[in-house]
Amino acid sequence: MAMVLDAFASYVQNMLTEMVSGEVHMLLGVTDEIEKMDVKLKDLKNFLADADRRNITDNSVQEWVAELKRAMYEAADILDLCQLKAMEQGLSTKDVGCFNPLLFCMRNPSHAHDIGTRIKALNKRLSVIKERSAAFSFIPLGSYEDRSSKAQPSHSGNKRRETSGVFDRSGVVGEKIEQDTRKLVEIMLSEKEGNTNIMVVAVVSVGGIGKTTLAQKVFNNEALNAEFEKMIWLSINKDFDKVELLRTIITQAGGVHGGEKALAVLQPNPCRYLEREEAIPGAR
Repeated sequence: MAMVLDAFASYVQNMLTEMVSGEVHMLLGVTDEIEKMDVKLKDLKNFLADADRRNITDNSVQEWVAELKRAMYEAADILDLCQLKAMEQGLSTKDVGCFNPLLFCMRNPSHAHDIGTRIKALNKRLSVIKERSAAFSFIPLGSYEDRSSKAQPSHSGNKRRETSGVFDRSGVVGEKIEQDTRKLVEIMLSEKEGNTNIMVVAVVSVGGIGKTTLAQKVFNNEALNAEFEKMIWLSINKDFDKVELLRTIITQAGGVHGGEKALAVLQPNPCRYLEREEAIPGAR
């Protein structure tokens, strides 16, 4: 729970930072509120690790964490509202994603008052939550994000985050992730017979909320593995090599690329590098 809240808080903080560093003069009187909120979020994040440690046995701490969770949902609702307002003005989802939706709302007088009022109310709510935290004498252990970055040695050059399709069941609990898994599997198995379109399902959210775990559960689902003859897990980073990616696909599918390095040769039809029975036209 606390790790998810940490991710939410980081997301909100990033949005607030963009606002303050972007066009402060257009925020219509909420600049101070935003800066205060940013400080409070940082302080509260530093308490989350200790709160998580004590959350199991202390009912009062459980209530405190639940209240902070509701406040983070309110922050997410404000961001979602701004995005909807932007789309109502005729901007596409792609356009909205190119800039801060909060900043868009604050540029529009018709939305600014409502958003500004909600930001102020949320700030007061966070103040109360922070004041309540004093009663628990939380130890500022730092946020999960900060602790994770400190635990990993720094390396020069680009960092690659590799993931695996191997799923460790021991550390995963909760009905929500089971529901999400069933829903995704249902979507992937509902493809109509004869449909030649390739289905792409994206799992999108803030960091640390469990996207990889959900993908691993779907990847290891028995019904899905029974339906698809080949299941391949690819860990793709921001800077990837197209040739190496195609070669990896061919290898994981049981084929042999023969050391081919030309993208023009690999890209048109990777199936031809597989065994004949694996390259049946229309096979999923």
